Amino acid sequence: MYSKLKIEIISGLYNDLLNHLIEKGFLISSIKSTQFGVQFICRPQDYFEIAKTAKKYQCRTRIIQRKGIYFLLKKTVCRKSIAVSAVSILVYIFLFSKLIWRIDVISPDSQINNAVYNLLYNNDVYTGAVFSQEKNQNIIQQIFMDVEDVGYVTMNFYKGILTCKVDPVTERKQYLENLASGNITASQNGVIEDLRIYSGFSDIKTGQTVTKGQLLVSSTYIDRNGKLHSVKPRAYIKAACIKKYTAQVDMDKTVWIRNGEKAEKTVLKTMGINIPLKNENIRGFSVYDTEKSFRYINFLGFNLPLTVEKTEYYKKEQADLKRDEQTALAAAKDIVHTLIKNDISLEEVEGKNYEYSVSGDVLTLVCTVQGYYDIAK
Repeated sequence: MYSKLKIEIISGLYNDLLNHLIEKGFLISSIKSTQFGVQFICRPQDYFEIAKTAKKYQCRTRIIQRKGIYFLLKKTVCRKSIAVSAVSILVYIFLFSKLIWRIDVISPDSQINNAVYNLLYNNDVYTGAVFSQEKNQNIIQQIFMDVEDVGYVTMNFYKGILTCKVDPVTERKQYLENLASGNITASQNGVIEDLRIYSGFSDIKTGQTVTKGQLLVSSTYIDRNGKLHSVKPRAYIKAACIKKYTAQVDMDKTVWIRNGEKAEKTVLKTMGINIPLKNENIRGFSVYDTEKSFRYINFLGFNLPLTVEKTEYYKKEQADLKRDEQTALAAAKDIVHTLIKNDISLEEVEGKNYEYSVSGDVLTLVCTVQGYYDIAK
């Protein structure tokens, strides 16, 4: 059914207007006389030309009725556009108020940054995930417990941006470094070489021999009036000590090592939906290592609510690791040297003595260190 308009010509020289329209070839039908003029049906595309011509004959035009598919669709599309606009507004509100578009972790330490990013991802907080206030509070507690050197954490979500600000632990000032909350006891046997009591109560003296666990500085004492006094003791006590460090190395053992073969799996994540981009093929991988990494999608500087997770599978094979005695001894020495280097109480080394023994396939090395230690730590 084609479209058509029913119009009315009012006043003026409408008879002359009809004759002119017919002469010009306008398609006019169903002509009917009215009290003040005439009615007829014309094509919609001709209406504006008819209205313009009617003014030359002092006539006025008025649309009485519209018929046809065009006008029906136009009305329907107009209504649908309103509905689409309303739905779009609701979608935009959801996207920018609930969906995470960007994650910013702010701290002065890159190791803390990486640890927090990994913790967030392991808790399904990534660009494209739906924000949850309850999960947000739980993650703050996890950051305190699982990430080292964290003093204070805040997490705020606003307009699609999740900002996590982490303040590291404030280091103790040097004069408070050795401050203890209870009594200070000797960490090992030794002869006291240097004694400095900053706070607390002690009756030990330089040159005195002490044993491990012996009370060095007390946090309480009773004065002559019978009144109990309590402080937080702080002291520096340097003693000449002998300490042993032990390491064991297997000379013959079976280990699993990577043989160079690997497979990859890639997944696109958004709004809790995992879209596989590349599937792994791990047939024949009886034993393997798995490494996961993730990255956020950025297009021309604009962050998209999408995260790509990449999983790599490394095939491992069994291999026999054999060491001769000298190689095992060198490896044991490296372990012992690392232990000595990481001993924060050691201040000065006077001498070292190495002894080792072999029992079966295990080499045991004992390093005896003569030196000076802070036995108050």
